[in-house]
Formats: sequence, C-alpha cells, structure tokens
Amino acid sequence: MTAASDTSARKHGGALLALFLVVFVSMTGFGVLVPITPFFGLHMGADAGQITIAMGAYSLGQLVAAPLWGRVSDRYGRRPVLIVTLVLTGVSYLVLARVETIFAFGFVRFAAGLAAGNVSAAFAAATDISSPETRARAMGVVGAGFGLGFIVGPAIGGLIAGQAPDATDFARVCFVACALAGIAALVAFFLLQETRPDDLPLRKPGQFRALFSRAVLVQLVGATLLGVTAQAMLETSFGLWADEKLGWGPPEIGVNLGALGLVAALLQGMGAGPLAKRFGEPALLRTGYALYAAGFLLLAFAAAPFVAIFAVTLLGIGAGLIGPSAQSLISQQAAGDERGAVLGFQQSASSLGRVIGPVLAGPMMHHYGLATPYVFAGLLCAGALVLAWASTRARA
Repeated sequence: MTAASDTSARKHGGALLALFLVVFVSMTGFGVLVPITPFFGLHMGADAGQITIAMGAYSLGQLVAAPLWGRVSDRYGRRPVLIVTLVLTGVSYLVLARVETIFAFGFVRFAAGLAAGNVSAAFAAATDISSPETRARAMGVVGAGFGLGFIVGPAIGGLIAGQAPDATDFARVCFVACALAGIAALVAFFLLQETRPDDLPLRKPGQFRALFSRAVLVQLVGATLLGVTAQAMLETSFGLWADEKLGWGPPEIGVNLGALGLVAALLQGMGAGPLAKRFGEPALLRTGYALYAAGFLLLAFAAAPFVAIFAVTLLGIGAGLIGPSAQSLISQQAAGDERGAVLGFQQSASSLGRVIGPVLAGPMMHHYGLATPYVFAGLLCAGALVLAWASTRARA
C-alpha cells in the first residue's frame, strides 16, 4: 500500500467512525421515547389508533423533508446538514417535554421529523467514502450505528420511565433525548469531516423524477416501502400489544426492542461484509425479507413470552440482513452526482412506510384484534420478498 492510499484509508476510516457515532447517538436519543410513548398516550386519554397515528407524524415529517435534505447535502455538503438537523432535533425534544395533549404531541413530532429527514445525508456520506467493493461494509457500519442506538435507546427509556410512567417521567426521557441529540451534533461538528467530493456535479432539474423510470431501482425502493411499513407497525404497536398480551411494562418492552436492535446491529456491523462476499447482496436481501415475514406471522400468534422473544429475534436477523444489502444495491443504481438524491428517494419510501404503518397498526389493533397488525405486516413482507426477487433477477 502506498503512503497516499494509506492516508486515504485512515481518512475514510475516521469519517466512517464519525458517521457511526453520529447516527448511534442520534438514534439512541430517538429510541428512548419508543417504550414510553404508548403509555404516555394512554395517560393523556388517547386510544391505540390516536397513539400510533401521532407517533407516525414524525415519519410524515421525514417523508416531506428527506428529498430536500438529500438535495441540500449534494449541493452544500453532508456535514452542515447533519449538524443543523441534529440541533433542531434537540430543540424539538425540549418542546415535546411540555406537551399535554395527543394532538400537540403529534404536531411536535411532525416538526421533529422535518429535521430527521437527514438520514439520506448520512448514507450519502457513506457512499462518498466507499468503493463498490467496500460499500456493503460501509453501509453496514452506518446501519450498525442505527441498530446499536435502537438497542441502547429503548433500554434507557424503559428503565428511566419505570413500570407506571406519568408526565414527569416522560419529560425526563425527553430531556435525555435532547442531551443525546446535542452530543451527536457536537460529534458531527468536531469529528466529522466533509465527505462530499469537491467536483461533484449538480443534478439537472427533473432528475429526481427520472428515478421513477428505473425499474430495478423502483422495485428495490418498493420493497423498502413494504418492509418499513411492516417494521413501523411493530415499533408503534408493540408496546400496546405486549402490555395487553403479556403484561409487560416499559422496561420489558425496551429490553426486547433493544434485543432486536442488538441482533440487527451485530449482523450489520460484523457480518454484512463477509456475508455479502460469500453469498451476494441479492441473496441476503431475499433471505432477510423471508425472515421478516416469518417473524411477524409468528409474533401474531405468540401466546407466551419465549415465543414472542424468538419472533423478535427472527425480525432482528431479518433487519440485519436487509439493511446493508438494500442500501448497497440501491446506491449502485446512483451515479456520482445522484447519491444524495437516490438515497433520499429510498429515505422518502422509508418515511412513507413509517407514516402508513402507524396509521394502519393502531386502528387494526383497536377494531380487529391484537394479532391483526402482525398478520398484515407478514403479508407486506411477503410482497417485499417478491419485489426483491424481481429486482435481483432483473440485475442478473
């Protein structure tokens, strides 16, 4: 290895570590709210449908903002986008600590989601510093930051909230989330160097719309939409389901969601690269969606804690296989000047799924029974498997 290539490798390794820390701390701040929000909604007198819809408002904001942040990061850089949006996220948590109605909760979460549309900038930065051969590993490392954040966050949130959370407990969790967002902003400011190439050409008007004409890209993004819709149905209803079905409180819910994140993060951070080299990213993507479908259907009919834990483990394995494989395959559909736009396209689909999922999960559970959302989620994942298969056959 030459001195220049060794220096470049160290620089890219440092940027990847900084990206990992940014998304890890940011997702930890998001995750602390997950186990307590359903109970706080019940405390405010809301029903299951109102709670999950209000939780989905966050993703509606992401849906609106993700394409914008992708374009802004292509033009002005990944680093300033991440810093500004993390500061705005921290402010939103301070406001959220003061809400007293489910309507106010949903409105503030929508505003927070506008700032959280920055995920496309993080993954665009990962593509900036990776080659086609190392892209799965880079996506896996950044994805592991998300997964680990979702391990630590719910566990912290559940333990802080306790078994019978009230408004004071919710506010305390919000303050912790605010502090974590501030730490993530500081990490981005001091440790993250700009990754956007200086010679990156700007996209022409209408180029984002042209992405819809690419069959393989649309199939991959469509699979993402279905898979994330299913995942969002779980994230926003699992607390209500576990409370009613198993008698679990925020600590148990937080630990189990954290376990899901742990399995996914271990696969993404340590197994994504080796598994992709051995089996190929298309095979990992298909296997991940198959495990997703099986996990949701098993969870739908789980009547004992150990069955629910096994189902959540299957979902964690599926998430660990899907995340880096989908990100890498989608990024391969992007030219150098489209990385932010293409990943913003995927992020828009993810955000749309996170809007649709909560809108479906709560009313389904409220009107048709506890198992209904997870049966439907399993069917969505079967559809995602079909799209993933079609996209990889088209690539071949």
